[in-house]
Amino acid sequence: MNEDPIGTYQETHSNLEAASLGGKVALIAGAATGIGRAGAQLFAREGAKVIVADINDKDGQQTVTEIKKQGNDATFVHVDLSYVHEIEKMVNTAAEIYGHFDIFWHNAGVFFPGHIELIEEQNYDKEMAIGLKAAIFGTKFAIPVIRQSGGGSILYTSSMVGLKPNPYNPKYSLTHSIEKGALIMLMRCVVEPLINYNIRVNCVCPGPVYTPLWERAMVIPAKELGIDPNVAIKTAADRSPMKRLIADEEIATAATFLVSDKARGVTGVAFPVDGGFSAV
Repeated sequence: MNEDPIGTYQETHSNLEAASLGGKVALIAGAATGIGRAGAQLFAREGAKVIVADINDKDGQQTVTEIKKQGNDATFVHVDLSYVHEIEKMVNTAAEIYGHFDIFWHNAGVFFPGHIELIEEQNYDKEMAIGLKAAIFGTKFAIPVIRQSGGGSILYTSSMVGLKPNPYNPKYSLTHSIEKGALIMLMRCVVEPLINYNIRVNCVCPGPVYTPLWERAMVIPAKELGIDPNVAIKTAADRSPMKRLIADEEIATAATFLVSDKARGVTGVAFPVDGGFSAV
């Protein structure tokens, strides 16, 4: 810990305008599509070298190809986040590719609609394994790598329902809210010990974003029930004061800020990008 807090602030403040992701290396778990892909692309444009980690080889490789077409640097790593040994391998491989990494963003998750009376054990186990357990063990294995780099940032993708749950109805995912709320609690539990290693920890909490995951969880089931998908989308959008869906680029922008040096004074924050849903 720096013994001169005023000097630390003055030094940080003087460098804010020049701060970016230049020279940084980011490991993003769940970056093949959607929010993770948008984040990987923006991180790369901001100067970071990016490790795209996902179970989806085809789209993961496509994300890397798109980044390289822009003249930036990225590498794909296959990982099944259901297994702790694969998470450890992912972290070790990422550290070997560029010699280190400064940023770990756990963005992976699955979603199974269903309130307490409809929960299935298999779905519960899978959602908790990929969404929460992988975040915990990913953090465990990432800490020594980021610490050896001199510090950095850990980010979790939580959700607006981690801050404020959905109403009780058959489409509501109790498991999803518990998992996303637990990510916020995980962040709060590790903030203080990790600041001693110069590691900041934050959550970004998206509102409804039209990603492949969201389509599988909301739009396709609506079609199967004979519901107009446009009605389902409008219903989701109308729940926030902004009355619209959130773009994945908006989440990527918030994530980029939270892991950048521009947010050096920001740790322990659950940052909503939800159109105001969690505030009302």
